[in-house]
Amino acid sequence: MKITFIMPNIGRQEHSLYVDEARMEPLSLGVLAGLTPPDVECVLYDDRMEEVPYDEPTDLVAISIEIYAARRAYEIAAEYRARGVPVILGGAHVTLFPEEGAAYADSIYLGDAEFRWAEVVDDARNRRLQPVYHAKVGVAQPGGVQPRRDLFKGKGYLPITLMQFSRGCRFACDFCAVSAYFNKTQYIRPTREVLDEIANQDRKYVFFVDDNFLSNQEAAKSFLRDLIPMKIRWVSQASLDMTNDLELMDLLARSGCLGHVVGFESINPHSIKLMKKASPNMLGSNRWDCY
Repeated sequence: MKITFIMPNIGRQEHSLYVDEARMEPLSLGVLAGLTPPDVECVLYDDRMEEVPYDEPTDLVAISIEIYAARRAYEIAAEYRARGVPVILGGAHVTLFPEEGAAYADSIYLGDAEFRWAEVVDDARNRRLQPVYHAKVGVAQPGGVQPRRDLFKGKGYLPITLMQFSRGCRFACDFCAVSAYFNKTQYIRPTREVLDEIANQDRKYVFFVDDNFLSNQEAAKSFLRDLIPMKIRWVSQASLDMTNDLELMDLLARSGCLGHVVGFESINPHSIKLMKKASPNMLGSNRWDCY
């Protein structure tokens, strides 16, 4: 059996100015391949930098969709389906808008891949793919599943390894898809599994793609203490309330943190309150820590 994983571009490169030139590794597809049984052949094509070989034989096409790439993903799915190849769509966009995704696929996957992907593969192998797979959300890569980073070789990605320490965020911001998808919860991986993954890759620069790396500051501090001996340099995304904890700031520096992406939707406290931009336990207080 063979599965083809596709990373869609923002738009058709020859027709659109909206081309994703960031060219970072598609971690979600690497994890999907890592969850796939070893007897299944896995190939990856990245629409941002290479032609998708629609006529290459395959048994299943899997596309993980973020909202900005949805239109292009549906175009790619249509090409494969026109050739009789079954397509399954997943990712946060499909989970939040399942009716839309279902119109462009033979099957849709709702929730985190870790919990039912093996079932999808078995169903595809036996030609009984279900129209919808409902899965829970939770801790990433349970049991220490390693992404198939070999699929990234030779693609021209930036020399930084993408990785996950956690998924989700404790904040209740009503504009945020992350809050809706993970129900205002952060799911944290066991430290040993993350450190083993760092040791199994050959770069010194890591991007933790967490929605809010410091959502649970005490858990983050524990992890950072163990991260220090790894001697890596890393970046992530985090909430500004980290600056309230000087011990945390010191551990960030000592563990090799180069910086965080921080969101500022407004500097007006009233606007921030209206959008519920705070953790759940702050909603009744006068304290508003921006994310």
